[in-house]
Amino acid sequence: MGNFVRVKKAKVLRFQLISVMYLLFISLSILQIPIDWLRTNINMAQYINNSTSVEMDNKQIIAVYDEIETIEKEFYKEVGYDLDRKIYKDPDSYSGTDMYFIRWKKGYKLFNKIVELKKYHLSLPDNNPKKAEFKKLFADDLKNGLEAEKATLWVEWKFKHVPAGVVVTWLADLKLRMKLLNGGIILKEEQNADYLVLMAYNMEAVRPGDTVRIVVFNHEEMQVSATENDKVFDLKDWHGDTLFFVPKYVGIYNLSFKKNGVEENLKVTSIAKTFEREKDNKYNIFYEGKPAELHYVNLLNPAGISCDCDPNIAMNRSSNKVTFTPQKSGWCSFVINNKDGRALLRDSIYVQKIPEPFLYAEGSSGSVMSRTRLKADGFVYIYGTHPDLQKFKYSLSNIKYRLVGATNEVMSSSGSKLSLTADQVDKVKYIVVQGADINTGSKGMVFEKPLVIQIK
Repeated sequence: MGNFVRVKKAKVLRFQLISVMYLLFISLSILQIPIDWLRTNINMAQYINNSTSVEMDNKQIIAVYDEIETIEKEFYKEVGYDLDRKIYKDPDSYSGTDMYFIRWKKGYKLFNKIVELKKYHLSLPDNNPKKAEFKKLFADDLKNGLEAEKATLWVEWKFKHVPAGVVVTWLADLKLRMKLLNGGIILKEEQNADYLVLMAYNMEAVRPGDTVRIVVFNHEEMQVSATENDKVFDLKDWHGDTLFFVPKYVGIYNLSFKKNGVEENLKVTSIAKTFEREKDNKYNIFYEGKPAELHYVNLLNPAGISCDCDPNIAMNRSSNKVTFTPQKSGWCSFVINNKDGRALLRDSIYVQKIPEPFLYAEGSSGSVMSRTRLKADGFVYIYGTHPDLQKFKYSLSNIKYRLVGATNEVMSSSGSKLSLTADQVDKVKYIVVQGADINTGSKGMVFEKPLVIQIK
């Protein structure tokens, strides 16, 4: 019996296609999960669970609450949650969620308990406030299978492909709803502590000139300041209880909030800005010797700019534009500083070598020139161009050429004009340009491919 099994090429391709489609399915599933859930849900669950409740006396509420606590313990074990260290093995994974709640039917068991809770509260008289409270607390659940008692609809709506960290938060939220439905909650001592900073926006990728918004609790009589190294900034741009903080340059800023003997600190890291990219994501290609420009936006008091490829680089502050002519190929780094020498912008580009041009003779057509015109002009004007650099002017010098039929000597012209005597015009059959220095403004380039012009 053979040691190998031959698999047809078509079947191999089919297997590969199935694998790619499976990876695509997983990627699209992940993209449907808002990233903010994954960042905040773990800490949010701990905060919600800090609430306590008055003693429960409703048996339907107790049944649901006990079922949730049982599920929490089992689910923690299933997803590998470390209770002591409060660390998830993989909070973003949903395989454990699907296994526990859907394949093992734990979600269906919880649903049955909630159905009993629903029947009890909806059977209450319309004037009973608990009936209205239940409808308010479970409005979304009622729309997604609870009211019609469709278990599969509700279970998949709650748990299918949901990350473990989000599920734990939802279980904590459900316990909180049980406490509210029972008769209210009491906050534990640590939740009654004075919190000054409630929320901060745009702190992850702030750049000089960007605005960081920080929401505080009652900013009146609050002392707020920012320090960067030894420099202190007063912060007074308040919009209600929201503070607008704008970093002036690159650095790490420590923000201090003080009130009633309580102090909180935030760290804001401002990274350098970059040049604006081309619209419609077009590539901007740079060549040595070719003038170029770059644009920037919203820089606070830019004072000077420097780069590696042009000592004469210029900056126009009124139009937010930088103009330069690269003098060499390779990477070119840019730095824009303020008047104190603090960085505002850092960026780099790659400068391409100038491509060799295509040579042409003015007045020729298809590499053929009229002898009559040549006799009238007494010279041939040679110029270079390139389809990618139509606005760039190549400058030719030290052109080496031969006049086939008139002389066997290799002749030289310092400029772009090849001058001919009347006798040479009468005898020449071909003008062959053998080489030239192509001056791009940065260095010479030897052109070796001959240009042949037939004279008729």
